Amino acid sequence: MENKLQKKYGLVTAICLVVGAVIGSGIFFVNETIFARVGGNLGQAVLAWLIGGAIMFVMMWVWGQLAGDKEGMGGLMEYTDELLGITYSYYLGWFLATILYPAFVAVLAWVTARFTATLFGWDLVNTGGAVWMLAGVFLVGIYVVNVLSPKIAGHFQVSTTFIKVIPLILMGIVGLIVGFGNGTTASNLTYTVENPVSNPLFYAVLSTVFAYAGSEEVLMMSSEIKNRKRNLPLAITIGSVIIIAIYVLYTIGVFGAIEVGALSTAGGVTAAFQTVFAPAFGNVLTVFVIISCLGAMNSAMMAGSRAFYALAIRGKGPKPDYVSQVDAKTDMPPTSAALSLLFCGIIFFIVFANAQDMAGYPYIYHRRWFGDVNFAVSSLAPVTLMGFYIPVFIAVMKKQTGWNIFNRFIMPGLSIIGACLLIYMVFYTNALGAKWYLGFFGAIMLIAALCNLRKKEAVRSHKYLKTSKSS
Repeated sequence: MENKLQKKYGLVTAICLVVGAVIGSGIFFVNETIFARVGGNLGQAVLAWLIGGAIMFVMMWVWGQLAGDKEGMGGLMEYTDELLGITYSYYLGWFLATILYPAFVAVLAWVTARFTATLFGWDLVNTGGAVWMLAGVFLVGIYVVNVLSPKIAGHFQVSTTFIKVIPLILMGIVGLIVGFGNGTTASNLTYTVENPVSNPLFYAVLSTVFAYAGSEEVLMMSSEIKNRKRNLPLAITIGSVIIIAIYVLYTIGVFGAIEVGALSTAGGVTAAFQTVFAPAFGNVLTVFVIISCLGAMNSAMMAGSRAFYALAIRGKGPKPDYVSQVDAKTDMPPTSAALSLLFCGIIFFIVFANAQDMAGYPYIYHRRWFGDVNFAVSSLAPVTLMGFYIPVFIAVMKKQTGWNIFNRFIMPGLSIIGACLLIYMVFYTNALGAKWYLGFFGAIMLIAALCNLRKKEAVRSHKYLKTSKSS
């Protein structure tokens, strides 16, 4: 075995990694929650998507500029190494490896299984155990594909990205035409209902968080992208614009498909597709959603399987000399991938094993362990990442003296504002759930601190971390 991953992904794959990592199952059904939150107001629904997209875009712009400057393995960790030091990047990397990526994989494995069960007409009440087993099969299956053939995983990412955007673009265009043609859009624009919550826009923006999450995953594979100095910033920018445009187009299209009161209820989006196209299209939509989930899960697994490797080549984490090894045949770090699978299983069990009400996805209600606490890991984990980002953006403004004013001050400043806004929204809308989550997060970070007690020696000694800034 060796320690260096080879460059194997071009610009198209990099763009697909960004788009495929973000567009998953959430966009297909999160609009039901958004329209319910904003009382059927299209303007506020679109504004929520634009605000969430703008926050994602400004942050990824900064990361794209850093990606063009620096060479190395670890994505976010590579940049925090130099800006804030190896200790900070270690805790960030530990969070990515043990919480964020496993949470994405676990959520998407369950949702994929649930949609598959729906496609085959399973009774979800009486076959819950079978659905959980199927979710485990999906999780392990994606892991096996990534470990045995990362190139196949990359090709799969490209194909699923193109497949999953088809129903979104189709509904956006056809729904827009049909809605204006039959008067549904005009009728929905006059729809009024009392908002069920105060500051509904806060709830709507937070509903977009999971749908926008995952764009940073491509940075974990930055050292495997050809001509990364050009391709990675370009892929991040193009991919982010594509995502925002598709989400807004889709939201406007689905708004014109059916009466907005029905759209705001569970199953509203499925009914919208069946109304615009045909009842039989409901099953076709479910197939697209399954493919979409698999693509997003594959992207999270691709990033997660490299997370412990990124720690190991810095001399951090468990058994770094062993975890940093790369298999010469598959060009993958097998031990890192195995550790990622382990934490996917842990998060899968702890967060979802006692969840009795899965109908409210992406919000998971834990009846058995946490009472009625809304332990919404799908939105809380990405917002936690925002907290890690803030010191990085401050460091960019202090240290990136060679950048122009726009890149050095304006975009990082806007990123800090966006991160603080999301954190405030979380505590405003779900204070109790956020406190429970912080306790869970603190326990995981304590484990990281204990693991780090033995690793106080110099850590940037590995030859792979001493690469030049050229691509």
